[in-house]
Amino acid sequence: MVKVIKWGADEEFYGKPESISCLGGFFSEGMRWTDYISEFDEKYHPYLEAVRESVIENRKLTTGECHQDDEEGVPMFDDGTIVALSWRAFGDLMAAIWSTELDMDLEYMDFYMVCTRPTGEILAKMKTKYLT
Repeated sequence: MVKVIKWGADEEFYGKPESISCLGGFFSEGMRWTDYISEFDEKYHPYLEAVRESVIENRKLTTGECHQDDEEGVPMFDDGTIVALSWRAFGDLMAAIWSTELDMDLEYMDFYMVCTRPTGEILAKMKTKYLT
């Protein structure tokens, strides 16, 4: 079983092998995790599931921009590989995770860049689910 062992900066992980690397921008309202993961070859599923687990466990609301620019934006796995996604592809990933976890319609643009950082509606739903 693959596990995320650390979230770090893109610069910190420069040169590490990539387990997942792609462009994106396909995740739209009405889709859920099963729609997202079905777009990938099964060899990537353990990595995607590990990221999903870590995101939910740590309540991460990270945008694609932050994935590339923040100190804790890039997940590293226990096999030494990392996730390297475009802003849109990371938005796809986050929207797939949170649309399913919160049972609300989200799309990649909700997690694309800092100016589209998750809205109060998303945060309110997270508060209700996790803090009550």
